[in-house]
Amino acid sequence: MALPPSLSAQDSPASSQSGAWGQTRDIATDWWRESRDFAEQAMQDARGLFQENEDFGQVWDSVVPTLEDTLALEERQAELPEKAWFGQDQRSNSAEIQALLDETVNLLTVSPALKYRERIQSLQQEILAARADIATYRQKRVSAPEESTIKRTVDDYDDLIARREADIKRTSKEIGQLKRQFGQELRNLGLDVGDEQLEFLLSTVVGDNMVDLGILFDNVKTITLQLEALVEESGEDLQSARRYYGLYVVLLKSLDRMHAQIEAAISERYLPQIDGIIDQAQALASDTETLLRQAPEKADLLNANLEAQQLTIQAAGVYRQYLKDQAKQVEKARLELEKDIAAAWNTYETVRVSGELVGLVRSSQQLLEGLMNRQIPSLRPFENLQMQREIQQLTQRLRSREQR
Repeated sequence: MALPPSLSAQDSPASSQSGAWGQTRDIATDWWRESRDFAEQAMQDARGLFQENEDFGQVWDSVVPTLEDTLALEERQAELPEKAWFGQDQRSNSAEIQALLDETVNLLTVSPALKYRERIQSLQQEILAARADIATYRQKRVSAPEESTIKRTVDDYDDLIARREADIKRTSKEIGQLKRQFGQELRNLGLDVGDEQLEFLLSTVVGDNMVDLGILFDNVKTITLQLEALVEESGEDLQSARRYYGLYVVLLKSLDRMHAQIEAAISERYLPQIDGIIDQAQALASDTETLLRQAPEKADLLNANLEAQQLTIQAAGVYRQYLKDQAKQVEKARLELEKDIAAAWNTYETVRVSGELVGLVRSSQQLLEGLMNRQIPSLRPFENLQMQREIQQLTQRLRSREQR
């Protein structure tokens, strides 16, 4: 599985028999790859998960009522007037649907794997604090006495620096272990994450969104498989089968909602913040160049400052392009996913109107075959360690602004 957004499956005789629905399964994007497993095995795995994983059982109990409420609103959407002075209209009803989809996303973006990400980010903050302490100690060491009984000496600051460097080394080692565990957890979910991909997911602000999307997708797939089992168990109970299938369509809409949220976060928050950082760095670099002309005797210091400022501008530019590339991939995948949602809803409405159950289970199984394997989009590797650290610092700045 992976962090992607559109659906694909292999052509088969069954797909040709399902007409227009089968055609929608021919969609392929960079994020989705064809299934390597049979849907039957995946269904058995999902059933085992629901029986053994109490946490996910709680998620099931909490999310199903929200899905049912959303489905009820979706069913009445077409019957409402476009605008109304009093009472519900399509606009207000749509707003309620979006709010419930947001709630669904929050309920399903849960996984034990996230504890590793949280711990890694906490330790990364500790390393930043340690580096800041080292910079302070080195500055104070310059004017520290060689010997003193009341003040810290040069040796005292050397010891403090050595301790903080040891802290960084120890913390870095722990982060390395946590990264390996986190990567394995993601791979256990089905996300095909290499070391470079994992590094970028952890080092960029949008990486958090992409990991959350992968977790959401995995949970959606598992719940969908359970709904599939319930459809089969319902037998001739058309009303129950229709209800389960409707909940499945709502789950797809929750995926679409999260894609839209990521697009909005990139365009409305991350990119403007990066642009602000670039503007500040460029203004500072301009001031530095002016000072260089006015005070050539301070060239060594000012040239070092200018080099650091230009590195920030370069890193921010790389970061900006990366965010734009991710936004394009998310948008492309969302548009493909919306085609699948439209086909699924059309199938649901057809069954609701005609009362025919023939092909319903088959159609959803065919779609599930396209959900078995996913890939993270290609990620640009860091150019060098210095660039990596600069991007990590930019990420910390973006995250700190989000928390304000």
